[in-house]
Amino acid sequence: MQDSSAQLVSHLLAPQPGETVIDACAAPGGKTTHIAELMKDEGVVWACDRQASRLRKLKENVTRLQLQSIQPLVGDSRQFPQFTGIADRVLLDAPCSGLGTLHRHADARWRQTPETVQELSELQRQLLSHSATWVKPGGTLVYATCTLHPAENEVIIQTFLDQHPHWQISPPEPTHPAFALAMAPGWLKVLPHRHTMDGFFMVRLQRSL
Repeated sequence: MQDSSAQLVSHLLAPQPGETVIDACAAPGGKTTHIAELMKDEGVVWACDRQASRLRKLKENVTRLQLQSIQPLVGDSRQFPQFTGIADRVLLDAPCSGLGTLHRHADARWRQTPETVQELSELQRQLLSHSATWVKPGGTLVYATCTLHPAENEVIIQTFLDQHPHWQISPPEPTHPAFALAMAPGWLKVLPHRHTMDGFFMVRLQRSL
């Protein structure tokens, strides 16, 4: 995602000072550091990624920005049972086909096949199901991708909601900077030809009390 869309994701998450926030797929860390800054560096931001090498850039930025609240953690976010029920907010910026960035990376079109999209959608489903267990009652989870493929977005969210009745979509408020991007169900989509940004999808989900 470009910086502008990344910032919209962080603002939709709306982290508050003193909270516990988990960034499930954090590297390279642009949204993680923005989340910490929105929290005034008060609280804790767990920054998770499967590859230690991908967290190096994040650690460099944490040092450069002198942020104290970010805790990098190497591992698979389909696990981490220690996080169950501890998070006020979770960001899942899920691995995806990247088809929203074709205007900048035209070769992405040829790297993806129906089979790879199916594999990614299964990974996304698993990540969403597990990271949702980290959220406290009344807490928030934001799911985001830089693709506009329904199998990686709308289908994932609708399936999750059908299987988890204690979760619902929480649309952005009319005063939110991303409100104009909201679609009828409450999720948000950026269309490259209309908004001059990478195409992306995001939705804020809230767990019932």
